[in-house]
Amino acid sequence: MKKEAIKKEDVKEKLFGVSAAILFGIFLVIGIVFYVSLSIVKSGDKIVSTSGGVALSPNDKKDFSFGLEEIIFAIVFALFIVGFLIWTKSIVTRNAYLGAGIGLIGSVILGYAFYLRYKGPYSTGFMIITGLIVLTYIGMNFFKHKKDDVEEDED
Repeated sequence: MKKEAIKKEDVKEKLFGVSAAILFGIFLVIGIVFYVSLSIVKSGDKIVSTSGGVALSPNDKKDFSFGLEEIIFAIVFALFIVGFLIWTKSIVTRNAYLGAGIGLIGSVILGYAFYLRYKGPYSTGFMIITGLIVLTYIGMNFFKHKKDDVEEDED
């Protein structure tokens, strides 16, 4: 009984640690770079309209610029994704297969929702990068805690 209590306390300490801060930093950078790349208008590219506005701007406003709204969105994006990954990690520590399944299904749903809002070469590239990071994190936790499930079943 004491062993299980120590293990649960150890898991709580690991959930909100350095890895969560690193993930937040990575996803914050991804969000900011995504919006900065959308706001840059290069002359001669096919993404630039003839009027000089950004052709990929939302709702065809042609005035897409990097500002406070985009920074807040990037912070919320990072918090949301890191919160989702911490939640799936807590499920993976109890049941590796259930947590990995929820993580995979949730990441597909989030990717599809992002795809509905943003379509284009930048969004596809950043979606692939984010997806690889999410799948790597879920996979690492799955294989790390999968052996714990096997050991508990043997007992």
